[in-house]
Amino acid sequence: MSAAVISRLLRAPSDIAASCREDRDTRAIALASLGAIALGSAVFGGVIGSFRGGEQILYAAIKVPLAMLITLALSAPALHALAAVLGRPRPMRSVIALALASAGRSSLVLLAFAPVLWLLIDLGLGYHASSVVAWLAYAVAGLAALGVLVRGIGAGPGRLLTAVAFMAVFFAVGGQAAWILRPYLGRPSEKTVPFLRAREGSFSDALVRSFRSALGIYDDHGHPPDPSDYPYGYPYPYEDGAAPDGLTEGSR
Repeated sequence: MSAAVISRLLRAPSDIAASCREDRDTRAIALASLGAIALGSAVFGGVIGSFRGGEQILYAAIKVPLAMLITLALSAPALHALAAVLGRPRPMRSVIALALASAGRSSLVLLAFAPVLWLLIDLGLGYHASSVVAWLAYAVAGLAALGVLVRGIGAGPGRLLTAVAFMAVFFAVGGQAAWILRPYLGRPSEKTVPFLRAREGSFSDALVRSFRSALGIYDDHGHPPDPSDYPYGYPYPYEDGAAPDGLTEGSR
């Protein structure tokens, strides 16, 4: 039964969405989707961790599916509430099955991307390029999940608004869960990679800092980026190449 449901997730996501919408086979769909999440996201996480190697492979293989499951656990009640408020009430079990089916399909897409990313890393793809490729894979997987979700919501007024509102909640919760559970690749400058990094603000704070860093504006003036993370150079924020702590760019 699980293999049949996974095959339907791959070949006929509209059938799975219809089953969730009509509250049919929700138990089988939920169980098969959990299996797809465990397999697909764990393999993709292991491939991401292979950039650093060693225990990071195991760490990332655990954390990627864990982040997804935490996000689903917190977001599914939001989808249930949003659907009810917008005139699309559904039983909680069908909402959970739909959320799991969406995540399951996205995990299968990640599984398909895993060999490509693994090959690129093996060929020497750099840290930042690997991050970009991984996020592109997540973006495609997210679109696949959105397709199942929109079909599961069904046609009629409020369909798009329900989907957009849920994706906003899912993105916010998922981003924070992923931020808490980082790192996944492991920076080249770090001698050891912890299972979890020390808390450094929130996901929204990180987005703001990343945007400012891309413009060459660094909030922590005592600790500009480590040069080993930027083998081809980076925009240094100090005119004379010396940081306030007295260290020059070369001595870092």
